[in-house]
Amino acid sequence: MDIYDRYVDVNSKDWLARALNYLSSNGVVNLRGLVPNPKIIKINEKVKKVLSTPSYLGGIGFYQKDSYKKTYDGFLLGKEVVETISDERALDLIEKYISNKVSLKEVFLKKDLGYNHQYFPYHKHTGSYVVGDVNKPFGCAALLYLHDTNDGAFCFALKSHLLKTERGENGFLSAHKDKSKIEKNLKKIVGKKGDMIIFDERGFHGPEQPVKTPRTVILFGYQSKVYTKNQSRTGIPIIISDMQNLNGRQLDAIGVGGGTREEYNEYHLRASSSVTKKFGLIKRFIYAVIYFDFKLTSFKNFLKFFLRN
Repeated sequence: MDIYDRYVDVNSKDWLARALNYLSSNGVVNLRGLVPNPKIIKINEKVKKVLSTPSYLGGIGFYQKDSYKKTYDGFLLGKEVVETISDERALDLIEKYISNKVSLKEVFLKKDLGYNHQYFPYHKHTGSYVVGDVNKPFGCAALLYLHDTNDGAFCFALKSHLLKTERGENGFLSAHKDKSKIEKNLKKIVGKKGDMIIFDERGFHGPEQPVKTPRTVILFGYQSKVYTKNQSRTGIPIIISDMQNLNGRQLDAIGVGGGTREEYNEYHLRASSSVTKKFGLIKRFIYAVIYFDFKLTSFKNFLKFFLRN
């Protein structure tokens, strides 16, 4: 697959105009320089800690519902992520592009484990959940690269966001009548640690797969308040004190005062009835170990009491 390595340095004088041009014409732009290095280092320190252990029985750690990826709620990684995702330069670009104020759709950490298997197909968002003309920009999704990324990088079919969308159509590239033509425009967005990839979610996209190299990113997206009736995709957990440096515009953009389209416990990160049989067995095994430990501790305490008396 061809590499797309264009980027826009947000510290350059005309960055916003150039970024808007790339996003409008190609459907995707890579913003560089948005996240200072000390902040991305701090984020990675927290990410490393979260990914070092699974969450079980209330413990803090990653979520895993299948064999291919680990996930975690993005804003629970701390204020550095909250401030990065709500950076006003990114908001400026997206709001100019969709010509509307925006609200955060979702935000989560994702580590693709590099199992050399294609489990996430190329697709586009058809706007089945929004009101209004789905052939106009209604939202932008985004990724924050947490390390230099080549193998397994995000891929986007340039200009595919300009294709006509029929409400209710199948959003998978494999089902599109012009699949071969679109595939020729698929580009791998190679980037550096701290790059923020922003794209029109109406375009065909997805991670490069299959690959053997793990990839860690923070995924998020903003959508038009009008098109979504000011509703995020789901409830987004956050530590209240992590919002202390945000201004009114940023608080509004991340969804403070807005609604949700999906219940918190129905979001794809939550392990509920959709959990696989294998992970259901793991859960039962953990409960069995805890129960055995409780019984063993109780027996030891009884034995100590008996010997003292």
